[in-house]
Amino acid sequence: MKQIRNILIIWLVVLASISHTHAQENSALSEPTNSSDKASSAVLKKGRIVATLNASASAANDIQQLTRTWSLTPQIGYLIADRLVVGLQFSMGKRYQKTKSGAPVTFVFPEYQLYSALPEIYSRYYLLRFRLKPFVQLSSGYNFQWGKEYIDGMHTTVNSQNFALSGAFGLNLRLSRRIGLEALFNTRFDNNSKLIDPNELLKYRLGVSISVN
Repeated sequence: MKQIRNILIIWLVVLASISHTHAQENSALSEPTNSSDKASSAVLKKGRIVATLNASASAANDIQQLTRTWSLTPQIGYLIADRLVVGLQFSMGKRYQKTKSGAPVTFVFPEYQLYSALPEIYSRYYLLRFRLKPFVQLSSGYNFQWGKEYIDGMHTTVNSQNFALSGAFGLNLRLSRRIGLEALFNTRFDNNSKLIDPNELLKYRLGVSISVN
């Protein structure tokens, strides 16, 4: 926990420094920009609300087993400074694995149906104000998992809870003043879950963002 606390402290210091530096840049900025850059930059001005939805899915279908995984993360954030968003996100996911009936058994694979729900606080900073914006993100929350495992025809109820700390980086492409597409890579820094977590497994994600006001 000491390491996690130190990471959070460092992140807060970085965010404060970024916000202060950006405010100084805005006060000194006098360079002209084209209309598309101005429209794109206006979307991420202080005081705006941004809603985002990203998701990912995977599937495997071989001679012996069938596996399905999906994860969905809606976000709602408020720009506390230009290009700096702080808000809430809620990741939901499911991992399903089943042995096909009548398939030749070469290895014994576990059968299970697992769910994951992860409410988090997140912060995101867009590094550029142009139409294509790279960004970095940090989030933390508490992870809840539950489901069933099937062994020799018997099912067992399982569950797990743990603190989670995640980081992501990605790109946001503005399609219009209010709508953007994004791709990101998300990874878990600290996850002590005893169960398979679909939200952690699916690291590469696609999404859409909408400026609410």
